[in-house]
Amino acid sequence: MTGGLTRVVLQERPEAAVRLYCLPPAGAGAGFFAPWAGLVPAWAEMCSVSLPGRGSRTEEPSLTDTAAVAALVARIVDDDADPRPFALFGHSVGALVAFEAVRTLRASGGRLPLWMGVSSLRGPQDGAYARGLLPLLMGGLEGVAQLVGGPIPQRLLKDPVLMAVACTPLLADCLLLLHHRHRDEPPLEVPLALYGGTQDPTTSERQLLEWNELFSTAARPRLFDGGHMYMHGQTEALVRQVAADLGAVAHEAVPAV
Repeated sequence: MTGGLTRVVLQERPEAAVRLYCLPPAGAGAGFFAPWAGLVPAWAEMCSVSLPGRGSRTEEPSLTDTAAVAALVARIVDDDADPRPFALFGHSVGALVAFEAVRTLRASGGRLPLWMGVSSLRGPQDGAYARGLLPLLMGGLEGVAQLVGGPIPQRLLKDPVLMAVACTPLLADCLLLLHHRHRDEPPLEVPLALYGGTQDPTTSERQLLEWNELFSTAARPRLFDGGHMYMHGQTEALVRQVAADLGAVAHEAVPAV
């Protein structure tokens, strides 16, 4: 446990050359990335973080301040006890947390990641999240369905208590996005990769490209068939692409990759 966050090692590989931290989308816990564990190359150790109020920690109060969450994530990934280089991949709100964690590391003089992957989230410039989220939050069940990237299960619709339990972490992460205030800073000197779904109603290819303004090296989006949660039907293809993109960067810095 580190200040309210827990590191979750999804597949222990103490001899792996690189740690790959995957940060989950709104409302999800570290287990969201469990299907990746057996697919990543042997040179990478799959990790995530467990946030209060999400996943197995739904009984705990949620954190809704981006800066606070990012500072805790930064502390976990820049681990003095583990000198291995690391990389970050964030899906949806996890991408924003990853981005702010890297900014926090830069400001504090910490180690920066070898690479960062952003999936299914537009750039944070110009109050973009408030404009996109508010109509969905005011849109009732249809808006919630768009937020989760698919239809709401009938068992939730029939049980208001269960629905509240399921929606609370999602709404907490929506507050995290709404509370976020973008700051103009120099571009991050970290290799970037972009991923998205071809039918994602929340993030278009053009919106993914907004991240290029915030990094020193531009990336071309890798698009997969599907919506906001495209990865559910494209897990193997996405992991192969992530491994290739990370590997292309990591092999220059880490001979074992």
